Amino acid sequence: MNRNKKKGVFRTVTACTLSAIMLLCSSCGGPPAGIRQGGGKIAVITKQPISFWDDVKAGAEDAGKELGYDIIYSVAEGDNDYATQIESIKNAIKEKVDAIVIAPNGRTELNEVLQEATDKGIKIIAINSDVKSDDAENPLTLSLVNSSDFDGGVCAARNVLKSWKDKGKDVSDIGTIGMIESTAATSDMRMFGFFDTMKKAIGKTSGVEFPELSMIAVLMGMDGGAPVEAFMYDSDNSANGEGGDAAAYGAEDGDAAAAGNTDANAANGSQQEEAELSAAELEVLAKQKEKADADARIKMAIVSRFRRTEPCSKRKEAKEKALAMIDQNPDLSILFGTNTNMTLGICDAINERGLSGKVFAVGFNTDDEIISNIKNGVLQGTVVQNPYVMGYVGVKFATSAINGDNITSHLNTGVTFVNADNMNNDFIKLILNPQADIT
Repeated sequence: MNRNKKKGVFRTVTACTLSAIMLLCSSCGGPPAGIRQGGGKIAVITKQPISFWDDVKAGAEDAGKELGYDIIYSVAEGDNDYATQIESIKNAIKEKVDAIVIAPNGRTELNEVLQEATDKGIKIIAINSDVKSDDAENPLTLSLVNSSDFDGGVCAARNVLKSWKDKGKDVSDIGTIGMIESTAATSDMRMFGFFDTMKKAIGKTSGVEFPELSMIAVLMGMDGGAPVEAFMYDSDNSANGEGGDAAAYGAEDGDAAAAGNTDANAANGSQQEEAELSAAELEVLAKQKEKADADARIKMAIVSRFRRTEPCSKRKEAKEKALAMIDQNPDLSILFGTNTNMTLGICDAINERGLSGKVFAVGFNTDDEIISNIKNGVLQGTVVQNPYVMGYVGVKFATSAINGDNITSHLNTGVTFVNADNMNNDFIKLILNPQADIT
């Protein structure tokens, strides 16, 4: 790491992170044998030309300088641009690189060429998102270095709820909640974490509890599909159901009441057993059914507040979808953007409609424009990953793999929420601008 550029808290936290990494590696089968200094090449391939990936590049290049490896950097044109990444991997193979550190744009679209690289002995490290290998026992990537997308969505929800309450508003008064979805593989779990946290918070104010998230539902989301298929799409794109599917939203763990299923057999065994109940017991049963029905209606009403757009990748597209969301939902309260372009598109739409402070917006990632929108009150805040550390650790892991050292299969680099109250904190400033010099 370029120690001259890292000061204060940021340097301390980063050092602790790397120490933890080495402990993780050691626990996987013995202490590292030592990193070879110099003489090799590592390809670093990222998703699109925005500031987030500039910080990843900076971290990767600092690690390369420290460890003596040449970094061959390339970036695709967008988060659904598979062709450019495929070409970059092919070029890396031709360059006879020792390792590839890649933020893949697709779950499976790169598999064939990545397999070709692996067959050539090239070590593959994934950052930000991973690919789904055809053979689960032999994954294409040796490690994934990223932040938890689900946790990022939870972080966004908790903080926009805090902003809502800090403005003297009641959670029960929240109207439509819009999610502007990107085509990136990270989007589903960010939305799922956001949705799950928001629905539970609103449900609590209404006296109902949604069941805890099941691992099956989480794994469904991580498997590449929409984690909860009942998310309603905004009506400018497809069906915009009024009631939603409470079973899919509220009953991931089989809670029949959440799904609106008040069948007497499920509640009491059988009609015959019910007939044998006393009048008092039948009255209790009737009240239980009535409560279950009422709770199910409340849950369905909460679920119906959520709107999800069709995925897009460009800022202009995100703006158009956010404008449609605003125009078609007069009670729109909250908008969530799942990456940089989605967040900026939301800001553009709010600015165009003059709704700053009226529609609460929360985003993901950061750049200068996002920070300006936070300062101006258009954004309540944004979830920030640690792209510099992601790039640095990606290269660090690659060099360890080249030397035959054990590395952990997954490292969570964490998320931080940035808003107007904390953006002048030294640590936050260095996350936002890792090349800054804090004196």
